[in-house]
Amino acid sequence: MERQTVEESDRKQRRDHIQEANGYRLPTEAEWEYAASGGQMSANYLYSGSNDANEVAWYWRNAGDQYLSGDWNWPAIENNHDRTQSVGSRKSNELGLYDMSGNVREWCWDWFEDTEYGSGLFRAVRGGGWMGDVVSSELTYRGKFEASGMGPDQGFRVVRNGD
Repeated sequence: MERQTVEESDRKQRRDHIQEANGYRLPTEAEWEYAASGGQMSANYLYSGSNDANEVAWYWRNAGDQYLSGDWNWPAIENNHDRTQSVGSRKSNELGLYDMSGNVREWCWDWFEDTEYGSGLFRAVRGGGWMGDVVSSELTYRGKFEASGMGPDQGFRVVRNGD
C-alpha cells in the first residue's frame, strides 16, 4: 500500500471526483491539441483553422473597438475596451470548433510541471486569450496559470468521458 499524507489523499479524492464528475472533465493537453489542430482533417495551420490569426483568434490587438499597434500596453488595451468576444464570431477550424485560438486561455487537465504526483502549482492552459500576444494563440504554445487562479481571459471547455 502506498503511503500518503492526509493532504495528498484528500487531493487525490478531489481530483478523482472532479475527473469523473457527471462524465465530463477538462481535456488533456493531447486531446485539446488534437481538437484544436483539426484532428485527422488537419491542414497543419499555425492557428486553429488558419495561418492568419485575425481570421480565427481574438488577442490583445484585435479584441476591442479598434485594431491596436505598437507594443503591448495595458492602459491602451483597457481604453480600447478589449474583452472576451462571442463564440463563433471568427472562422472555425477543420472540425467546426470555434475559438480554439485566442479569446480565452483554456484550462487543461494536465499540470504544467512534469510531475508524477498528480499535483503542482500551475495547470497547463492552451489557446491564448484576448489579453495575450498572438504567439500564445499558436497551436504549439503551452502556457501556465496558477491552479487556484482566475482571470478575465481564462476559460474552459469540457470533454465527455468515453464509456
